[in-house]
Amino acid sequence: MEERLPPPSRDPLVRACADRGAGLVEVLVAAGLFAALAAGVAQLFAMSARSLVQARHRTSSLMLAIDKIEQLRAGGAPWGPALAGAGSAQTEFLSAAGQVLGGGGAAPPGAAYRRMTSVRPRASQPGMLIVRVRVGPGRSAADGVSRGGAPDEVLLMTLLPAPEGP
Repeated sequence: MEERLPPPSRDPLVRACADRGAGLVEVLVAAGLFAALAAGVAQLFAMSARSLVQARHRTSSLMLAIDKIEQLRAGGAPWGPALAGAGSAQTEFLSAAGQVLGGGGAAPPGAAYRRMTSVRPRASQPGMLIVRVRVGPGRSAADGVSRGGAPDEVLLMTLLPAPEGP
């Protein structure tokens, strides 16, 4: 013989208790969904902030590299003794505003960017130099930061005529 369940109660007090329990479960599920979505949105904001900083560094690096190439293209004093001879290289450390703070292997305090310029003769065209300017945020390799291809590092190359005489 089959057992039959009693029909749902028509008593309002019994129905109110059942509805209250269902409402609590709905609230808990909604709170869980909200927490999961909030965590995802917070992660998106963090990724966005990192991308923004990286883009700012890449833009500043590009402007500093262009600035150095324009100095070299103008000729004269910006070549300096370090770049006067073909096959030479120079490292400069710059402030966030683009001011040269020093050069060499160790980054001075306040250095925000590292600009490395190398010059070598172009074998197929005497009198022409291949100039490479690499700029990126950070410090020297001695300070524990890699010198190779960071995502926000910029490399520009150009051909320039060799400077005439001393």
